[in-house]
Amino acid sequence: MARVVSLFSGCGGLDSGFKDLGFELIYACDFDPAAVDCYSRNIDQNVFLRDVTSYDFQKDILSLGHCDVILGGFPCQGFSKAGPKSENDTRNLLYIEMCKAIKTLRPAIFIAENVDGISQNFKGAYLKRILSDFQEIGYRVEYRILDAVWFGVAQHRRRTFFVGINEELEFSFHFPSPTHEAKSRNGEFRLFDNLSGQLSLWDYQNKLNAGLQQILTIENAIFDLVELDNTLPDHRVTNRWSKEYEFIFKTIRQGQKLCNVRHANTSVYTWQIPEVFGQVTERERIILETIAKHRRHKKYGNIPNGNPISSGEIEILSKLTAIDLDLKSLITKGYLKQKDEKFDLKGAMFCSGLFKRPCWNEPSPTVLTNFHNPRYFLHPLQNRPFSLRECARLQGFPDNFVFTGGKSQVDLVSGYRLVGNAVPPPISRLFARATLDYLSML
Repeated sequence: MARVVSLFSGCGGLDSGFKDLGFELIYACDFDPAAVDCYSRNIDQNVFLRDVTSYDFQKDILSLGHCDVILGGFPCQGFSKAGPKSENDTRNLLYIEMCKAIKTLRPAIFIAENVDGISQNFKGAYLKRILSDFQEIGYRVEYRILDAVWFGVAQHRRRTFFVGINEELEFSFHFPSPTHEAKSRNGEFRLFDNLSGQLSLWDYQNKLNAGLQQILTIENAIFDLVELDNTLPDHRVTNRWSKEYEFIFKTIRQGQKLCNVRHANTSVYTWQIPEVFGQVTERERIILETIAKHRRHKKYGNIPNGNPISSGEIEILSKLTAIDLDLKSLITKGYLKQKDEKFDLKGAMFCSGLFKRPCWNEPSPTVLTNFHNPRYFLHPLQNRPFSLRECARLQGFPDNFVFTGGKSQVDLVSGYRLVGNAVPPPISRLFARATLDYLSML
């Protein structure tokens, strides 16, 4: 029986498929007590609360002797598109501890997961360093950027998967092939990897989907969970939001979001919700929509998010005259700001895609750790956020995988964090099967 060591294990999403296929999970660790508790209840008891930079962790690794497989979702905060990117974030270097463990245990194969931004941010510098460091300890490394929706998960979730093979072994590892249609989200670009010359499974989008299953949608995953029900574990929401949010909920429809930055049918403007953001006159509305429609045009400047426009130009575009008092009123109401005698929407960056309501008949956007807060994502049919159980379903976790409770009394918000950081179990099972196939050749 192949022996597996798991680092940065979280709640066990990456490990779950290996457990299901009969691998022996001899050691797992994470520094988050909630993750360790959740893992112990749902995956395996051989899990420990450890900081990978600590002496205790190093002692653990030395005591294991050898393993066949190492798994690890090393932290990604410095690369993530969902938060602030920081080249100097110390968590960017935690992969080095995984590298040390691999050098000590010498597995036949290791599998690591990270955000897709790791290959794009900082001009690929960290990706080059990671590949180089693993090669230095004797491992041939390939990586692919995969979208979970291609593998039977009702969610667009692009992540980078690294597979390292001990260079003493001659056989090649075959990455899982898509089982479902390779469909991208609107507005996504085709990834081109000129760093290593390695193909991305993104290329499957240019191939026929012959023989592949239809992608799964939000409806497919959670059609039976529309009403909240405490009898199903974790099918709850926090109910921690302002009463004013109810006015926003009522205004935003499927496929829309609160957004002043882009002029599109998918955008709901703040001035369309006067109960929350304040009343405007008809003339003021025309001015605001005129600015929203034209502020990103290159003729007004090169600021990517948008440029201020002069009052004279606003009059020409809006076909209104004598707008000075209207502009002053909109500044007072907090809708506009003035810069060098020009005007732009105030707080445009802060309303650039909030309260997103996904479409019921499409895959979910990437399930993030903040799905408990309706300010970010709304249920397609209900005026509430997704429940924790719904998020788990969108990630592919079975209903008997319970996140909250346990010895450490994992709270609801922590449960959302665990789900949002996890690798979808269906992808884990595919990698576990591919790993079994690889090990069988040795």
